[in-house]
Amino acid sequence: MAESFEEALEGLREAFVQGAARRIERIEELLDHLDADPADAGALRDLMIQFHGFAGAGSTYGFPRVSAVGLEGQRLCDARLKERGTPGARERELWRSLLHALRAELEGRPSLEPALPAAVAPFDILVVSPGPKVRGALQTLVARDGMTARGAESCREAEAEVSRRFPEGVIVDVRLPAGSAYELVERLRSLPRGDGLPILMVGGPSAFVDRVDAIHCGADGYFEEPAQGEALMRRLEHLLERGRTEPPRVLSVEDDADQAAFVRSVMESAGYRVRVCPDARNLEADLDAFRPDLVLLDIHLPGTAGGFAVARCIRQQEAHAALPILFLTTKSELSSQIESIRSGADDYLVKPVAPGLLLSAAAARIERARFLKNLLERDGLTRLLNHTAFFERVRSLVADRSGDRKRSLAMVLIDLDDFKSLNDRYGHPVGDRVLRSLAALLRRRLRQSDLLGRLGGDEFAATIENIGENQALRLLDRLRRDFSAIPQIAPDGSRFRATFSAGVALLEPGMDSSRWRERADAALYAAKNRGRNRVSAAAAAAGG
Repeated sequence: MAESFEEALEGLREAFVQGAARRIERIEELLDHLDADPADAGALRDLMIQFHGFAGAGSTYGFPRVSAVGLEGQRLCDARLKERGTPGARERELWRSLLHALRAELEGRPSLEPALPAAVAPFDILVVSPGPKVRGALQTLVARDGMTARGAESCREAEAEVSRRFPEGVIVDVRLPAGSAYELVERLRSLPRGDGLPILMVGGPSAFVDRVDAIHCGADGYFEEPAQGEALMRRLEHLLERGRTEPPRVLSVEDDADQAAFVRSVMESAGYRVRVCPDARNLEADLDAFRPDLVLLDIHLPGTAGGFAVARCIRQQEAHAALPILFLTTKSELSSQIESIRSGADDYLVKPVAPGLLLSAAAARIERARFLKNLLERDGLTRLLNHTAFFERVRSLVADRSGDRKRSLAMVLIDLDDFKSLNDRYGHPVGDRVLRSLAALLRRRLRQSDLLGRLGGDEFAATIENIGENQALRLLDRLRRDFSAIPQIAPDGSRFRATFSAGVALLEPGMDSSRWRERADAALYAAKNRGRNRVSAAAAAAGG
């Protein structure tokens, strides 16, 4: 009897796994060789070929994650070959972590188990700089935060790279040979997708007029390299996340139906989400439910003491202290404009207002408010959500899921093992690098929709949507293995490994955010008590 398609496929899968073991051994040999001779381009090309083999075949035989890891390895090798440079220690370490991920996938995953949620693709950043030292430093900075970085030395090379694959962000050195960096930015902006492309410029200490020229040509900011590297990354991450966040929400407090329809039409035409509050007495409920990025107010609001009083009331609430408020009114008197400023408003537009002016004012205020909020909500070292911001969003998640049993939601608490001893032995700068490496791994492996936070010290947290307990445990165990495989560098150049423990708890019907956290915390302590470097579920922790 002829074998079935399923039997034939299973045979091919087994052959693939056996061949993969030999390919993994070859990758390890090549990495050992590159450690001894990083300049060997032939070995680097062979390494790219080995990763390419995994990229092409993994998904075919039931290993989609193998394809993703192989593709990332191939891309990194290809980028280094095109740079004609020598791979540094950081790149070689990254290749080893990819090798470990391949080995873990092929050795530890049953062939027909359900796939884990797909992680978001890392942001692709193009770094344009003529100097290998500056370009390498910027690419390292980008890679440290879980993004991918490719390089170009000139305007011509940059435009070729953009034509080959349109990037999600660009960093341009003002000191480009054979072409103006400012003109390059202008050309990028003129491309069909260039209007929303994050572009930052770097250079040495400069006069204020140089910074103005950078903004005038279309750049989103100018930073001194390397002194302002951290500020550059904060700005870049904000601009990148802006493209992946939901559209801005505008709350229009307007009792006139015609004016409300006008505002809705103008704002929705530009992609904003709009809610109209026709009765200002319902404003507080709408603020809590809609969570707007901007409030439009009239001075005359029936049923209240007026728009100025309403603005003051909004400003007195800590949660809305930075919420942009724009007055949209028929009153043009100077006294009214002065009173609007005193009440805490950010702008004052007189009806009838041109649609372009309304949109420009709203966009500018929302952009600035989101950037400031991002700065306030982010941990300074890892740029993940800080403790307060993370749990505020957790509370909103729980409120949104009230009564919804169809979509599962997991909370994960992660704690680095023996982190105090690590700091005592190697010093706090090394400890900081370990924290950053864990944050970068979490960014690469989890989805954009998942919340990520650093709660303080060596404790991290995440929420993962649409995942069951077994899937969450497997995902976290995979992250645990991947993290423990990352070589950490001691001050003397030697390598060591760091590990973490994690607890997982699913959100259950009727559970509030505090109880949910307690369950995840109990699971984390169970993992610690059972020897560290492991993952535990809340159910297992409760069962002893």
